[in-house]
Amino acid sequence: MQKAQARVSRRDLLKLGAVGAARVVLPPLPDPARGEPSMAPSALPAESPLRFAYGRALFANVPIYAEPNRAAQKVRSLAQHEVIAIRGEVKGEAVSRHNATWYEVEGGFVHSAGLCPTPWQLQPPRTDAGEAGFWAEVSVPFVVVHRGPSLKARRSPYRYYGGAVFKVVHVWPSQDSAGEAIPQGALPFGGQARWWYQVEDEIFPGAYYVPAEYLRPIPPEEFAPIAPDVDPLDKRIVIDLREQRLHAYERSAEVFSCRVATGAVLRLKSSGASANFTTTPGEWVVYRKTPSQHMYGGAVGNDGAFDLPGVPWVSYFTPTGIAIHGVYWHNDFGIPRSHGCVNAPTEAARWLWRWTLPAPDYSERYITLPPKERRNPQYGTRVSVLRSRSHAAGTVLLPAAAAGGDGHHN
Repeated sequence: MQKAQARVSRRDLLKLGAVGAARVVLPPLPDPARGEPSMAPSALPAESPLRFAYGRALFANVPIYAEPNRAAQKVRSLAQHEVIAIRGEVKGEAVSRHNATWYEVEGGFVHSAGLCPTPWQLQPPRTDAGEAGFWAEVSVPFVVVHRGPSLKARRSPYRYYGGAVFKVVHVWPSQDSAGEAIPQGALPFGGQARWWYQVEDEIFPGAYYVPAEYLRPIPPEEFAPIAPDVDPLDKRIVIDLREQRLHAYERSAEVFSCRVATGAVLRLKSSGASANFTTTPGEWVVYRKTPSQHMYGGAVGNDGAFDLPGVPWVSYFTPTGIAIHGVYWHNDFGIPRSHGCVNAPTEAARWLWRWTLPAPDYSERYITLPPKERRNPQYGTRVSVLRSRSHAAGTVLLPAAAAGGDGHHN
């Protein structure tokens, strides 16, 4: 077990977050031998501009143990949305058969299913959105959304979480007085909120404002395609439903792999009824992409409902709306758990979004193939969703007959 060299107190953690010193607590690079994302050297993307070096507690009473197993002494519990530095990643007790990953944090270890990796980096505000606006990603664990450019403005029911992506359509100076005291808790991750971004919600239009320091503008060069010189017919994604793993190939060479969470049979707590959201096996083509999608489904108040703004790096590949995309609401890959989509770690989803066809276009919210091209791998990257694949690299089993999965988002 490898221990981190730096020890950071809770008071120091707050200071580090304010100045963006995430490199002090950056987790180790992924180790392909442990089943984490791996890429061939020729396919390695540029270093991620965001450091997902903190963890946000995904639910109440997330336990910290003295060692990476539940038989160890319980040190304390994290409140929901509490943020803590991640110092490293280790293998410990397999709390579930598919997930033995633990994070080392201040005071002990947390099982990875309880913490969502998140950035904490304040950004220099832009003061002009330009005529077309710009894309931006949340660079702090979460931000409360307001109805106007003021900390005193009415709050929206939404929070935007680290890694979520939005289109900024306007920049506003704060309506708060320059010398006015910042209300306690209004800026939990630091900053001054002198400038505000107005963001667009493509599904539920309205007034949505966030402090500009909490969103990182994404420059157009970060939309540039990865491996554009590779023949489109030589690119292919294979999703193994049994392994819960995604593989990306260029010809017969695997250039990327990561664990995923595909569609599941979900049971409603209120009624006990089951609903089949399993990801549909078959041969598909990526035909529609967007950097950001507000995904929602189910009736308000239903325990099976979801309402998720800013879902990042979305690549649709079935007519029913099944897509590969990033997530900020769980960190438990390797088991079916979605409403049909293929959940991937956000940085993996970003890489795949840039690597696949159709090619990204910074000026467009949606890049969509015309109907006559939507089954043609010359224009959209092939996606094979299989019940299982052979262990020989580049060789896959024929998919079983399509079954289940209504393609609901999420």
